[in-house]
Amino acid sequence: MSDSSRKVFSTEAVLALVTGKEGFDIKEIAGYVAGRSIVCDEQAKAVGVFAAAWLARWYPKFTSMIWGENQSWDSFVGQAKAELGDNISLQPMDERTQEMASKALDFMADAEKSVAAQTASAMKLEERVRELEPLAEQAKALQKKVDELEGKIKTMNTDMGGLRRKVAEYDGKVALEQDELMRTIKDAIKDGMKGMVVASGAAAVAGAEGAAAEGAGEAAAEENSVPDDFGFGSSGANSDGFGF
Repeated sequence: MSDSSRKVFSTEAVLALVTGKEGFDIKEIAGYVAGRSIVCDEQAKAVGVFAAAWLARWYPKFTSMIWGENQSWDSFVGQAKAELGDNISLQPMDERTQEMASKALDFMADAEKSVAAQTASAMKLEERVRELEPLAEQAKALQKKVDELEGKIKTMNTDMGGLRRKVAEYDGKVALEQDELMRTIKDAIKDGMKGMVVASGAAAVAGAEGAAAEGAGEAAAEENSVPDDFGFGSSGANSDGFGF
């Protein structure tokens, strides 16, 4: 690769690329070595992983530069500048390394699109949930009322069952009492009819006996009656009869 394709970057920018330093804009240097446009810091950090391995081959001194947790960034950069100078001339990564970096970047881009789509869907869902929250509260209230009504219905069914049993008992008693009453009425009627028959017979006999007695009395009266010609001062037809 010719020197015309090389580009000079500050040692600090190169260190920020290979270490993924936060708060440092490395999109330009990452895009240059990757041979494609880098649109975000996350993509730049992904390129930095491939760039670190590539630089280790071309600049072996990078392998000895480790940024420790207890070391300040300025101290680390000063140490690197003492070894490499203030600036470093870079060329784009080789074609194979760029291809691997591109695959990683494409995967990240697809993932970001998927995340964006899912985020949009989640936002719509959240909005829908907010819209439905009042309805959900109403549904809870309605469900509570339904539960209360179901409880009342169960109680009413229980009460109706008891009423049905009582009605059935009363129906049986009423039927028995009606039958008994009818038998009593029938018996009374029969007894009354018998009394009427006996009374009629007795009356007939009494009437007959009365008539006979009346006839006998009349005959006795006639038999024991005094003749017209019997008495004091009576006389016969020719006025010569016996008398007092």
